[in-house]
Amino acid sequence: MSDYKRFISYIYEYVQGEKKESLGFVKVNARDGVCKIQIHMRGFYTRGQKPHEAYIFIQKRERLSGQPLGELQNTNGALEWNGVTETDNLMKSGFSLEESQGIYIEGEDHIYAAQWNDFPVDVERFEPLRRSVRQAVGGAPEGTASKEERESEEGLKAAQIMADAPDAFDQEAAEPEAVQGERTAPEVPEKKPDSRREQWEYLTRHFPVMQYVEEGGAVMSSIRLDPKSLTRVPRDKWELGNNSFLLHGIYHYRHLLLLQRQTGEGVTYYIGVPGVYSEQEQMMASMFGFQEFRMLREPAAGKGSFGYWCRTLGA
Repeated sequence: MSDYKRFISYIYEYVQGEKKESLGFVKVNARDGVCKIQIHMRGFYTRGQKPHEAYIFIQKRERLSGQPLGELQNTNGALEWNGVTETDNLMKSGFSLEESQGIYIEGEDHIYAAQWNDFPVDVERFEPLRRSVRQAVGGAPEGTASKEERESEEGLKAAQIMADAPDAFDQEAAEPEAVQGERTAPEVPEKKPDSRREQWEYLTRHFPVMQYVEEGGAVMSSIRLDPKSLTRVPRDKWELGNNSFLLHGIYHYRHLLLLQRQTGEGVTYYIGVPGVYSEQEQMMASMFGFQEFRMLREPAAGKGSFGYWCRTLGA
C-alpha cells in the first residue's frame, strides 16, 4: 500500500438492518506504517448505561469479522475513541488497513456502522473476533481468499476509498510515439475541443437548466441531477468518483448540482453537494475539497441555512 492514506467516512445508525441518520464520522490517517484512527459520534452516556464498543471489520467468507478497538469515551457531550496502531496489523488482528472495510459500533440496543466506500453495511452479518484470526491457526486464517482474490478485492477497495476525486478535466491522453520516419515535417497541432463545454451542452439538451444573474453580472446556470440521472453523466468528465462527502449528500438529499458560472473572463464549472451550513459541516466539506458554500438566490449563509457545498472542477 502507499506510504500515505487519509480518508473520512460517515457513521450511520442502523435500525433493524436499515441505514438511517448520520451521527458522526471516523477519520483514518496512515503514514509510514502507523495508522491513527479517530471516531467521533453525537451522544453521551447516562448512569448505568453500557459503554459503546467499537470494532474495525473485514469481509471473511459470508461474515463481517470485527477486531475490537475499545470503548467509546464520553468527551464534552460526544462519544469518542482515538487510537494508534500498525497499518499492516491493525490492533494485532493480523489484517491490514487495506483489507479492512469499515467500523462497527454496538451499544445498548443500538448499532452504528461506517463503511469506507459509504455503501450500506449488512450489520446482521457482523460477528466479533475473539482472537487474532491469523495467530489462531499459526498463519493465514481458515478460508482466507487466494492471492488473486485478495489482489482483486484490494484493487476494488483502492478504487472506492477516495478522499478526493481526481481533476479529470486536466487529464489528457498522451500522444502515441510516432513511428520513425513517418513524419517528415512538423505538423500544426489541432485545436483540442473543450470537453467541459461539450459535455455541458450535451447535458443542457437532456436536463432542465436554471439560471440567475449574480450582482456582479456573472450568469450562474445549474442542472439538478438525481441518482437515476447520474447514470447518464460520464464520471470521468465530471469528477463523480466515490468521494464520501459527495455520496453522503446524494444519500440524504437525493440530488446534486452541476453548475456553470459565466463571466466576461471565462467559464467555471462546479459540483454542488446539498447541505445545511454549520461549522462542523464546513470542516467536513473542506476536507473533501468543497471549500465554498453557495445559497444561490438567497442571502449570505448563516448557521442552519440550506445551500450547496461547491467544488471547482478542473482547478
